[in-house]
Amino acid sequence: MVADYFKILEIPEDASEMEIKRAYRQKAKQFHPSLNKSSDAIDQFILVNEAYEILIHKNTHEIYLQDFRTHHDPLKHEVYYYWINAARTRAAQHASLSTSEFVKTKFYRNTHMYSYPLLLLFLILGLLLLLAPFVAVVTVEQSLGIFFILAVIFIAWPLGLYFFVQSAIGFQSMKKYMAVK
Repeated sequence: MVADYFKILEIPEDASEMEIKRAYRQKAKQFHPSLNKSSDAIDQFILVNEAYEILIHKNTHEIYLQDFRTHHDPLKHEVYYYWINAARTRAAQHASLSTSEFVKTKFYRNTHMYSYPLLLLFLILGLLLLLAPFVAVVTVEQSLGIFFILAVIFIAWPLGLYFFVQSAIGFQSMKKYMAVK
């Protein structure tokens, strides 16, 4: 029988990606062995990491939910077993790091989520930057010339695309979170 990951992260069964990431960040800091000196801190930290990695990936989340509700052993699924072992190994490595080193890892940084107002700002800024070259071409005076237009195109478009894509990814991960229940 596998642990109740929803209870470990203190989230509902229908938690969104955003809720899972927020809960993980909070619990990982709470149970990181360099901050938490209790005797079971490492075990708790490993469980939090295991819960996060299983619940954040769609395929293992579905296997877990199916078997959690029927009380079957999900460890009999090869994919699920692989993810559990990978999560435990990675968690043990992260437990050996100091908290400041742990929060700098790519793994922890990937759990960051932008807030809704910031995503709206990214979307607006991205759209403005994507439209800037068109506005520059239409309204620019001949005195500024082709170099100004090229600078606007080669600076504004990549930045606009970056902000637009970041907002789209953020809104996609919020999709379930923002849904009316």
